[in-house]
Amino acid sequence: MAQRAKQYSELKKRALLAKQRLKMGYWQKMCDEREKALEHMGGGEENVRLVHDLQQEKVRRDEHKALGYDAAAQDEAFYGKVCAILEQDENTLNPIGQLIDRTQFETLDTDNRQRYILQLSQKFREMRERFYRERAGKSV
Repeated sequence: MAQRAKQYSELKKRALLAKQRLKMGYWQKMCDEREKALEHMGGGEENVRLVHDLQQEKVRRDEHKALGYDAAAQDEAFYGKVCAILEQDENTLNPIGQLIDRTQFETLDTDNRQRYILQLSQKFREMRERFYRERAGKSV
Protein backbone atom coordinates (compact mmCIF):
# COMPACT_ATOMS: atom_id res chain seq x y z
CA MET A 1 0.00 0.00 0.00
CA ALA A 2 2.93 2.34 0.66
CA GLN A 3 3.92 2.35 -3.00
CA ARG A 4 0.36 3.00 -4.13
CA ALA A 5 -0.05 5.80 -1.59
CA LYS A 6 2.89 7.66 -3.10
CA GLN A 7 1.05 7.82 -6.40
CA TYR A 8 -2.09 9.35 -4.91
CA SER A 9 -2.73 12.98 -4.16
CA GLU A 10 -2.68 14.20 -0.57
CA LEU A 11 -6.47 14.18 -0.41
CA LYS A 12 -6.69 10.58 -1.60
CA LYS A 13 -4.02 9.51 0.90
CA ARG A 14 -5.96 11.07 3.73
CA ALA A 15 -9.21 9.48 2.54
CA LEU A 16 -7.56 6.05 2.39
CA LEU A 17 -6.18 6.51 5.89
CA ALA A 18 -9.56 7.61 7.23
CA LYS A 19 -11.22 4.55 5.70
CA GLN A 20 -8.53 2.33 7.18
CA ARG A 21 -9.01 3.87 10.63
CA LEU A 22 -12.74 3.21 10.46
CA LYS A 23 -12.24 -0.41 9.39
CA MET A 24 -9.73 -1.08 12.16
CA GLY A 25 -11.88 0.47 14.89
CA TYR A 26 -9.37 3.25 15.57
CA TRP A 27 -12.00 5.73 16.75
CA GLN A 28 -13.71 3.17 18.96
CA LYS A 29 -10.36 2.42 20.60
CA MET A 30 -9.79 6.15 21.10
CA CYS A 31 -13.24 6.50 22.68
CA ASP A 32 -12.60 3.53 24.97
CA GLU A 33 -9.20 4.95 25.99
CA ARG A 34 -10.81 8.33 26.66
CA GLU A 35 -13.51 6.81 28.86
CA LYS A 36 -10.98 4.70 30.75
CA ALA A 37 -8.68 7.69 31.33
CA LEU A 38 -11.54 9.91 32.50
CA GLU A 39 -12.83 7.18 34.78
CA HIS A 40 -9.36 6.82 36.28
CA MET A 41 -8.65 10.56 36.54
CA GLY A 42 -12.10 11.83 37.45
CA GLY A 43 -14.47 13.83 35.31
CA GLY A 44 -13.29 17.36 36.07
CA GLU A 45 -13.17 19.93 33.31
CA GLU A 46 -9.37 20.14 33.51
CA ASN A 47 -9.03 16.36 33.17
CA VAL A 48 -11.40 16.30 30.21
CA ARG A 49 -9.31 18.98 28.51
CA LEU A 50 -6.07 17.12 29.27
CA VAL A 51 -7.37 13.84 27.84
CA HIS A 52 -8.74 15.65 24.78
CA ASP A 53 -5.40 17.37 24.14
CA LEU A 54 -3.46 14.13 24.56
CA GLN A 55 -5.72 12.31 22.14
CA GLN A 56 -5.60 15.14 19.63
CA GLU A 57 -1.79 15.02 19.68
CA LYS A 58 -1.86 11.24 19.32
CA VAL A 59 -4.14 11.44 16.26
CA ARG A 60 -1.87 14.06 14.70
CA ARG A 61 1.26 11.96 15.33
CA ASP A 62 -0.41 8.81 13.99
CA GLU A 63 -1.50 10.68 10.87
CA HIS A 64 1.99 12.04 10.26
CA LYS A 65 3.50 8.58 10.69
CA ALA A 66 0.98 7.04 8.32
CA LEU A 67 1.56 9.69 5.67
CA GLY A 68 5.30 9.12 5.93
CA TYR A 69 6.37 12.56 7.01
CA ASP A 70 10.07 12.48 7.84
CA ALA A 71 9.63 15.19 10.46
CA ALA A 72 7.29 12.93 12.45
CA ALA A 73 9.90 10.19 12.65
CA GLN A 74 12.56 12.70 13.65
CA ASP A 75 10.30 14.22 16.30
CA GLU A 76 9.56 10.80 17.77
CA ALA A 77 13.28 9.96 17.91
CA PHE A 78 13.95 13.33 19.56
CA TYR A 79 11.09 12.71 21.99
CA GLY A 80 12.65 9.37 22.90
CA LYS A 81 15.91 11.13 23.76
CA VAL A 82 14.06 13.75 25.84
CA CYS A 83 12.18 11.02 27.70
CA ALA A 84 15.43 9.20 28.45
CA ILE A 85 17.00 12.40 29.80
CA LEU A 86 13.99 13.30 31.94
CA GLU A 87 13.50 9.77 33.28
CA GLN A 88 17.14 9.60 34.23
CA ASP A 89 17.21 12.97 36.01
CA GLU A 90 14.42 15.54 35.78
CA ASN A 91 16.72 18.27 37.10
CA THR A 92 19.58 17.70 34.70
CA LEU A 93 21.81 20.73 34.37
CA ASN A 94 22.42 20.67 30.62
CA PRO A 95 19.78 18.80 28.63
CA ILE A 96 20.48 20.85 25.48
CA GLY A 97 24.14 19.83 25.63
CA GLN A 98 23.05 16.21 25.70
CA LEU A 99 20.77 16.68 22.68
CA ILE A 100 23.14 18.60 20.40
CA ASP A 101 24.28 16.80 17.28
CA ARG A 102 28.00 17.55 17.61
CA THR A 103 28.90 16.85 13.98
CA GLN A 104 26.22 19.24 12.72
CA PHE A 105 27.02 21.82 15.40
CA GLU A 106 30.73 21.93 14.51
CA THR A 107 30.00 22.73 10.86
CA LEU A 108 27.91 25.83 11.69
CA ASP A 109 29.14 29.39 11.96
CA THR A 110 28.46 31.46 15.11
CA ASP A 111 25.07 32.86 14.07
CA ASN A 112 23.78 29.51 12.90
CA ARG A 113 25.04 27.85 16.08
CA GLN A 114 22.97 30.27 18.13
CA ARG A 115 19.95 29.68 15.91
CA TYR A 116 20.44 25.90 16.20
CA ILE A 117 20.62 26.07 20.00
CA LEU A 118 17.51 28.27 20.20
CA GLN A 119 15.55 25.92 17.93
CA LEU A 120 16.77 22.92 19.90
CA SER A 121 15.77 24.51 23.20
CA GLN A 122 12.31 25.37 21.87
CA LYS A 123 11.85 21.82 20.62
CA PHE A 124 13.08 20.49 23.98
CA ARG A 125 10.54 22.63 25.86
CA GLU A 126 7.72 21.33 23.64
CA MET A 127 8.78 17.71 24.11
CA ARG A 128 9.25 18.21 27.86
CA GLU A 129 5.70 19.57 28.11
CA ARG A 130 4.44 16.58 26.12
CA PHE A 131 6.36 14.24 28.43
CA TYR A 132 4.79 15.74 31.56
CA ARG A 133 1.28 15.85 30.03
CA GLU A 134 1.48 12.21 29.00
CA ARG A 135 2.96 11.21 32.33
CA ALA A 136 0.19 13.06 34.18
CA GLY A 137 -2.40 11.32 32.02
CA LYS A 138 -0.96 7.87 32.74
CA SER A 139 -0.19 8.27 36.43
CA VAL A 140 -3.37 9.85 37.67
